Amino acid sequence: MFNVAMCLMDIFLAWRWGDWRNWTKYQSTILYFISCDLLYNFLTYNHPLWEYEPTLVYPNHTMMSLIAMFVAYPSVTLVFLGKYPAGRIKRILWICFWALLWTFLEWVSFKVGQFSYHNGWNLTWSIVFDFVLFAMLRLHFVKPLLTYVLSALITIGLLLLFDVSIAEMK
Repeated sequence: MFNVAMCLMDIFLAWRWGDWRNWTKYQSTILYFISCDLLYNFLTYNHPLWEYEPTLVYPNHTMMSLIAMFVAYPSVTLVFLGKYPAGRIKRILWICFWALLWTFLEWVSFKVGQFSYHNGWNLTWSIVFDFVLFAMLRLHFVKPLLTYVLSALITIGLLLLFDVSIAEMK
């Protein structure tokens, strides 16, 4: 239920603080965000690094992942990019705020049994990943081609680091 509550909170945040007037400016970054998670789920189908655990509301990882992709990710992106501050220090603090918030929410989800780690992934990796995630969302917004190149390199690096073999891919 915690993950569902988080999605409802994301909807509220987007409704209250999201930049809806300019949603088309953020559309490609939202699609980038969703595409990256779809790619993660596809490439690690037989070798997951983390998973959502089933609850009464959603029966499996796939359903919760889809809810996150199509509810949480657009909502968060509309707020994160829509309220992105001017000034280097404020921008760094904004990325830190979102990365730490997402890490904290993941930790709570883990503690209540709705999230699990596998194959060497852990909360420390999630902290690093969340900082990279929010930096990449901003980078995609301003330099999408560079972001795709960096994303491909990061993906290859993570697949090698966590020993996700081609034979294990779906």
